[in-house]
Amino acid sequence: LDGICDKNNTYFVIWTTTTWTLPGNMAIALHPRETYAVVKAGNENYIVAEALAGKVMAAGNIEDYEIIATFKGGDFEYATAYHPFLERDSMLVTAEYVTMDSGTGCVHTAPGFGVDDYYTGMRYGIRICVPVDDRGYQTEEAGKYAGMFYSESNKAILADMAESGALFASQEM
Repeated sequence: LDGICDKNNTYFVIWTTTTWTLPGNMAIALHPRETYAVVKAGNENYIVAEALAGKVMAAGNIEDYEIIATFKGGDFEYATAYHPFLERDSMLVTAEYVTMDSGTGCVHTAPGFGVDDYYTGMRYGIRICVPVDDRGYQTEEAGKYAGMFYSESNKAILADMAESGALFASQEM
């Protein structure tokens, strides 16, 4: 991205249906051979699958944008992105299961939750983080959400991300 855009204003737009698992995010999975676009909208740049860029921008109510560069998903492998609300990075990884039929093409990956995420984490040597205890409460690893029941933290994380500007878009499922 050097010379193309300001990395401080560039964001991978990840997709998840389980907001409460975001404290366990350790990676962002991209399809290795699909094309990803750097989409410029105002002073910000968003990285999404090129095939989904129009849908993603519409979901974010952004009408005025341009694609300023494209890359293969594999070009980002092993790079890092800042976690949206915890003091750690998320590794960019590749995975064949990333599809182009919905979402953003950038998949929230929490190796402590879900089989695909677990195997991806193991393949890249990523630490397994399970910030929810066996009763469904967020642990200290969830930061400020520690002690919240997972469904309660779902709402709090969503609200905090909206307030901080880290939430691109949301919809009720």
